[in-house]
Amino acid sequence: MPSYAVTGSSRGLGLGFVQALAADPSNTVFALVRSISSAPKLQEFVAGHAHKNVHILQADNVDVASIKTAAKEVGRITGGTLDVLIANGALMHHERNKLMLDEFPDESVLDDDMLTFYKTNVLGTIHMINAFIPLLRAGSTKKCIIIGSAIGSHKLARRTEFTDNPGYAMSKAALNIAAVRYASKYRSEGVIFLTITPGFVRTLQGTPEEVEKFFSEAEAKIREKFPSYEGSITVEQSVRDQLALISSVTIDRSGDFVNRDGKNVEG
Repeated sequence: MPSYAVTGSSRGLGLGFVQALAADPSNTVFALVRSISSAPKLQEFVAGHAHKNVHILQADNVDVASIKTAAKEVGRITGGTLDVLIANGALMHHERNKLMLDEFPDESVLDDDMLTFYKTNVLGTIHMINAFIPLLRAGSTKKCIIIGSAIGSHKLARRTEFTDNPGYAMSKAALNIAAVRYASKYRSEGVIFLTITPGFVRTLQGTPEEVEKFFSEAEAKIREKFPSYEGSITVEQSVRDQLALISSVTIDRSGDFVNRDGKNVEG
């Protein structure tokens, strides 16, 4: 009975992973959310799902105690193991996303914003991995998947010349290094660490008009540098491709930074 823990499961990609994994009654799925009361879509899905194989647990990236409690509960249910951890939870959208590093109103605001991204996306993910690594080491599949972003690629940043979203981009770049460190330490035990870029997924909340405007403008901007760019994709497309990759990845790829098709992202 394979077991999966998915962070950031209240909506978007996280919820998509939970729904896809729960479709197989042999899977045990742990949906980790920052706040259970703030996850109505997830609760609705779990309540109406026929297989009853999803457990909702609270685990906030900035609350280490909640992370440890969730890991303990997972271990209690599975008997001390976990096959796959999908570290998806992250802070992405922010009111000052469009500002470059030298455009913030003052130094304190810059400090606060950058530290918030680092604490949530980098340290939060590290704390999550640290809490669940004993269960992964005891599991049969031993896979830790970090949902990354092409925006964290140094080479792609130079090619696109984009200057917005600095906090998010730098936090994702830092996670790439963290994944390699873990991969190096646990390779001999067969634990696989893989960072996957999910694609430009249509998870933005808002009116249909607002969502369409955002993605059409963003796609046009990207195609100025990459004319053959595939464009935005649905949650279902992204999850399908990522799960196929997760199921097939082997230890020789541990520490890699890849697209959802398995090809290495330019670092």
